[in-house]
Amino acid sequence: MRVPRAKLGLVFSTMPPEVPTWPHKGFDYAGRVRQLRSIVREHLPDVEFSELVASRPQEFDEAKLGDVGGYAVFLLGIWNGVPRRVVETGKPVLLVDDLYGGSGEFLETLAWAARSGYRVAGVASSNPADVARALRVLAAVDMLARSRLIVVREGEEGFEKLRELVRERVGTDLVLVKPSELVEEYERADGGEAERVAERWIERALELAEPPRGEVVKSARLYLAMRRLLERYGAQGITIDCLGLFYGGKLPAYPCLGYAELLDSGLVGACEADVDSALTQMLISYATGRPGFISDPVIDRGSGCIVYAHCVAPTRVYGPSGPSMPHRIRSHAEDRAGASLQVYWPAGEPVTTVKLNVAARAMAIHTGVIRGNVEEERACRTKVAAEADVDAILRRWNREVPFGWHRVSVVGDFRWEFELAASLLGFRLIEEDRP
Repeated sequence: MRVPRAKLGLVFSTMPPEVPTWPHKGFDYAGRVRQLRSIVREHLPDVEFSELVASRPQEFDEAKLGDVGGYAVFLLGIWNGVPRRVVETGKPVLLVDDLYGGSGEFLETLAWAARSGYRVAGVASSNPADVARALRVLAAVDMLARSRLIVVREGEEGFEKLRELVRERVGTDLVLVKPSELVEEYERADGGEAERVAERWIERALELAEPPRGEVVKSARLYLAMRRLLERYGAQGITIDCLGLFYGGKLPAYPCLGYAELLDSGLVGACEADVDSALTQMLISYATGRPGFISDPVIDRGSGCIVYAHCVAPTRVYGPSGPSMPHRIRSHAEDRAGASLQVYWPAGEPVTTVKLNVAARAMAIHTGVIRGNVEEERACRTKVAAEADVDAILRRWNREVPFGWHRVSVVGDFRWEFELAASLLGFRLIEEDRP
């Protein structure tokens, strides 16, 4: 269940040193390439790069760079035509302006690419950390294309069409698994291991509220079954028609606690067989190193907050190596059955909320600041309240593109990263909190 390793082409666009142009005649392009190469590899040691230096379009050869999912083009000198040639490959391209070297061609190529509908984004900054953040997004888009997502649901109708659509738009491979296969793995799960997982969950929680201990053990068995499926299919995420199957008596437990465990470990566990939300979680994880929280938002103009409500949320909101947020093990809210989580997210932190609509080639986004956690018995157990421009969100909610009710939130201000991701995916960006 390892996450895929990104493979990117690293292109350094230079000019012959004798040519009088930006940065200047006689510039040490080779020395600058060495500096930039070192910076890139220091900041992104887990990305596999293939490199090429080109000062003419003819020197760019896709075959030499191998099986790369996208390109980062560093513009060190201007007006050689190399960046445009790379963009014309049609793959995601990140243009990087080496300030005072490639600025003119950077701006012109970026604008032309946007007008022409290519999947291109740009970064221009004197701060190497900004360049590293942008490169991480490019890597995330490639990782998404190299990933596999399990969908557990009844019926095959429409699935092959959905699979082809997702593969075409983002590259991720969908695998349809019948509920009976998941239940078989549940029955085969080691009872002793399930007991140990359940005990660990109970010890970490502030309280085991409504569910009896046995219900937590059943959730642990289902978690082990999900992990087994992820291993069998080489997948990085799973989404289950949990409500329909549980209400229909075809699922022995809710997957909520298991989803939280997967999210806390850097994988994806997504509610309700919602493929768009699962892919959004996957993109969030790859781009930020943090888990995404799927929710049914509630808008409260009285408090100026949007409340993200669901019966499961990740607890390690800063990533797998971060601390676990306080949480309680509760029953599932709607039917007061099974086991779920009420998680308390950190107040005062910025939060970024996004959602993909793959069919519409669109991404919704808004940001806010977490003000607290709502204690309310109505609706889902976890309720994270974030201050945001709720009037604007209400005015724009699903008016241009039907994203559904679900949104996916991550702790931190990652608006810029997802703006870049939308461009690199070729998706329309809809800013829900802006006029």
